Amino acid sequence: MTDQRTWVFIANRWMTNEEIRVVNNALDVFISSWKSHGTPIDARGFCFQGAAIIIAANESEVKASGCSIDKITHTVRDLGEQLEIDFFDRFNVLCKKEGGEWYLDRYAQENAAVSIHSMILSYHEFNKKAGN
Repeated sequence: MTDQRTWVFIANRWMTNEEIRVVNNALDVFISSWKSHGTPIDARGFCFQGAAIIIAANESEVKASGCSIDKITHTVRDLGEQLEIDFFDRFNVLCKKEGGEWYLDRYAQENAAVSIHSMILSYHEFNKKAGN
C-alpha cells in the first residue's frame, strides 16, 4: 500500500485465542463490505500480537469518508463491548522488548518512539515499529 491510512486500537488487556479469532472474523466481514460513498475501499484489518486491532486502507483510488471512518469506530466499539475490552483508551500502547517480546504498557515519553499506539497514521510507520 503506497497511499494508505492506518487506524490502530490498542486493547487494555491481552486477548485469548478465541477472542483473536472473533476479532479477525469480524474484521474480515467489515472490510469485505466497507465502502466510501458506495465504492468499496481497498483495505486490510487484523489483530496484531493479541493486543491490537489494525485497519489499513489503500486510499490511492478511494478515500475513506467521514461516514466510513465512523463505521470503523462502531465496529471496534461493538467488538470491545462484546469481548469486554477497552480499545479506546489512547494511553494504552504496545511495546517490544529488546528480545522481541511484546508487552502492554501506558504511553510515556520514554516509550513513545518505540511503541505501537493510536497515533500511528501510516502502515509504513506501523511496519517499521512492528519490525516488519
